Amino acid sequence: MIQINHLTKSFGKKIILKDLSLEVKDKEILCLLGPNGCGKSTLLNLISGLIHQDGGDIYINGVLASGQTDLKKINLKPSDRRIGYVFQAVSLFPHMCVEDNVAYGLKALRLPNNEVRTRTTALLDFIDLKEYAKCYPHQLSGGQKQRVAIARSLATEPHVLLLDEPVSAVDPQLRESFRLELKNHLRKLEITVVYVTHNLSEAYVMADRIAIMGKKHVEQIGCTTEIFNKPASNYVAKFLGINTYAGKALEMHGGLLEIEINGVHLYAAVSSSLAGKNIVVTLKPEDITLSNSKTSRLNGLDNFIEGTITEMTQMRSTVHTIINIGFPLHARPQMSTLKELGLTIGDKVQVCFDPQMLNVFEDTGD
Repeated sequence: MIQINHLTKSFGKKIILKDLSLEVKDKEILCLLGPNGCGKSTLLNLISGLIHQDGGDIYINGVLASGQTDLKKINLKPSDRRIGYVFQAVSLFPHMCVEDNVAYGLKALRLPNNEVRTRTTALLDFIDLKEYAKCYPHQLSGGQKQRVAIARSLATEPHVLLLDEPVSAVDPQLRESFRLELKNHLRKLEITVVYVTHNLSEAYVMADRIAIMGKKHVEQIGCTTEIFNKPASNYVAKFLGINTYAGKALEMHGGLLEIEINGVHLYAAVSSSLAGKNIVVTLKPEDITLSNSKTSRLNGLDNFIEGTITEMTQMRSTVHTIINIGFPLHARPQMSTLKELGLTIGDKVQVCFDPQMLNVFEDTGD
C-alpha cells in the first residue's frame, strides 16, 4: 500500500531522514516506534504531502505520490493522496459542534446535503458518539475529542490513516482502555494505518508490525515478537530496555555456544558460526529467574550464576532489580516472588536464564 524508497529530508543543515526505505502492507497497522526527535512525525508529514522530501520516492497504492520519474518531478497535493491524518495535538474546530467537525471534509467536497448527513451520522455511530452530535469540543473528554478527530479524518474515505501519538491527549488513567477501543475501531475500518508512538507498551498493543526508527532511518522492522525477542542491533536493544552486552564467542559445548562477557562465561543456543567472533548479546529482563537455591541444571550449562542485588525499584506488580554478576544485569521479577524469597538490596541471589533466551549476533561495530 505504501512504498518508500531511499527517502531523505533535511531542515537547513540538520539531516532528519537519510536513505530511509519502508514498506507498509495493505490493511495493516504499522507502528513507527522511536524516541522523540528521530523523525517519526516528519515521515508522516512526507507521506501526507504536507512537506516534500529532498530525495527518494513515495508510492501510495501503486501510484507515485512524490518523487522523480524520468525528468519529471511528481508531488501530489495532500487532498489528492486519499490520506486521513490525526495529529498529536487534537485540532478540532472549537466553534463547530461535533457533527459539523466530522462533516467538514464532506461539505468541502460539495456533496449533496443528504449524503453529508447520512455519512456523518454513520461515522458518529461508528465512534459511539452519536448522542454528542450537538456538543462542542470543550464539552468532551480528551478521548472523545480524539475519536471525533479520527471520524473527521475518515469522512472522505481515505486509503491510508496516519495517527501521530493519538493517545497523548487522553487522560492517563484512561489510556489503556482507549488503546484497546481504538484498535478495535481500526480493525473494523480495514484500511492501512501508520501509527506513531514512542511508547513501547502502546506499540506492542496496537501494531501488526513495528518499525523502530533511529539514526535517521529504520533500524529494524518486524512483528512484535520478532522485535522484542530478537533485536538486531545495539540501538534497538537499548531502546527497548533490554540487557545489552559486548562479548566474545568461544566454542561449542554440547550444542551450546560458550560466550564470555567481562570475564563471565555463559551459554547460548545459537549457531556455531559465531565461534571466535566479537558478539553482541541481548537478554530481556522478563526472561531472568531469581532463586536462593544453589543447585544448577543441565550439567552446569543453564546460566546459573550468583550475584548481588544492587538496586530495586518497584514498578507496579514487578520490581526493576539490578544484580551485579560481574556486570550489571537488569531483571524484572514479580513483587510476590521477591517477598517469597525474602530478597532485598545487598543480598546474594542466584540468577538463572535459559540458553534459548539469549539473543546473540556478530558485533559489526555499527
